Amino acid sequence: MHTGIVRKIDELGRIVLPKELRKSLNINSGDDFQISINENKIILEKYSKLESFEDKINNIINCFVSVTNYKIYFVINNKIINNNETIKDNINRVIQERKVYISDKVLKNQISDNINEEGRMVIYPIVLNSDLLGSLILISNDNINNIVSNSKILNNLIKNIVSRE
Repeated sequence: MHTGIVRKIDELGRIVLPKELRKSLNINSGDDFQISINENKIILEKYSKLESFEDKINNIINCFVSVTNYKIYFVINNKIINNNETIKDNINRVIQERKVYISDKVLKNQISDNINEEGRMVIYPIVLNSDLLGSLILISNDNINNIVSNSKILNNLIKNIVSRE
């Protein structure tokens, strides 16, 4: 993909990524990047600690789903893990605030272009050492206090897995 954008490197070796590019790729201040070289090209890829633990995290989420019957979506870098769908902008804005979002009314929640779930919703960011690693979205018709409690337990389990490594 060639965008035709030319940027100069400053005296400290920095390059400014254009705002349009950051917005379209959901690049936010403080995001981690992995830098690699392929032939004569420098490759920048968003890095997520959670991706290396994806299988373990999905196993835990599947256990929660089997016990609670909740709909649980695991989000990293604006994408739902397992189906790679992009979450809606309004959901991403909530996640970027790094605060727990609670909707105690049973509503039709549009998570992505193809996912609409009815129920109460909790969006729980996964923050470790002040880094936003990802987020959990839980939807159910269960009592909102139970959903919040379960989302907190699930979040803590995930953070424990990541922090041990």
